[in-house]
Amino acid sequence: MKDTFQLIIEDLLNIEGGFAHRSRKADPGGPTNYGITQGTLAAWRERHVTVEEVQNLTLEEALQIYRAQYWDAVKGDDLPRGLDFVLFDFAVNSGPARAVKILQKILKVKVDGVIGLKTLRAVKAQNVTFLINEVSARRLEFMKRLRNWPYNKNGWSHRVRHVQQRSLELANNAILKPAPKPNLEPHANEEGARAIEEETSVLSAWLTPDGITKGAMAASGFSGILAGSGPVQWGFAIALVVSVCVGGWLLIKKERAT
Repeated sequence: MKDTFQLIIEDLLNIEGGFAHRSRKADPGGPTNYGITQGTLAAWRERHVTVEEVQNLTLEEALQIYRAQYWDAVKGDDLPRGLDFVLFDFAVNSGPARAVKILQKILKVKVDGVIGLKTLRAVKAQNVTFLINEVSARRLEFMKRLRNWPYNKNGWSHRVRHVQQRSLELANNAILKPAPKPNLEPHANEEGARAIEEETSVLSAWLTPDGITKGAMAASGFSGILAGSGPVQWGFAIALVVSVCVGGWLLIKKERAT
C-alpha cells in the first residue's frame, strides 16, 4: 500500500486545526474538529451528534473517517503520487464528488463523481504535473464563486497553493519536509472552512431578476383569471400561470444545479 496518506495527514491536520465553530456565513460546515464537520460525524456514526460530541472527537476516529470517507472515496491508493494528495484535500474541503467531477472534466471523461476504470485509465495517460496544476486552478475558480469566498479567500488561497506545492513535490518524488506540528487548540481557522455550495432556497431563486420577472407574470395571470369575462380569457390566463409555474421550477432547478 502507498505511504502517501501517512505522509500528508499532518499537513491536512495542520490546515484543518482543532475544534472550531464559526458562523454559518463564514463556514456552512458548522462546528468541526480535526476538520470533521458535525454532519460528517453524524453520517459516520449513523445518528444525530451534538456539538459537544464534535468537540470530543478523538484523533483516531477522525483519521478513520478521513481514510474511509475521503481517501478511499477518491481512490487515493490507485492515483499517482501528488495527484492523490491534491484530490484528497479537495475532497475534504468540498466533498469527494465535487473533487472527482472537476478531475473528470479535465480528463474529458464521463462526469459522474465516481472514479472508475475509465477515469483511472485517463489519469494514467496524462502528465501528473499538468493534472495537479489544473485541478488546483479549477478548484480555486470554484471557490471564488462561493458565497463565503469573501470570508475565507486568504485562507483558501493559501491552502490551495500549499497543497499544490506539496503535491508537486510528491509527484517529483522529493523528500517532503515534515509538516509543521498541527495546532489542535480550539480556534477559528479560515483555511479549514468548508468550500461547498449551499442549496439554493426557493425564496432566493425567486428573488433573482429572472424570478422577479416570472413572479410579475404569475400575478398578471392570476389577475386575468379573476377579471376574465369569458372562457377564452380564462384559458389564456390559466395557460400563463401554468407556464410561469413550470418556468419557476426550472429556475429553482437551475439555481441549485452543481
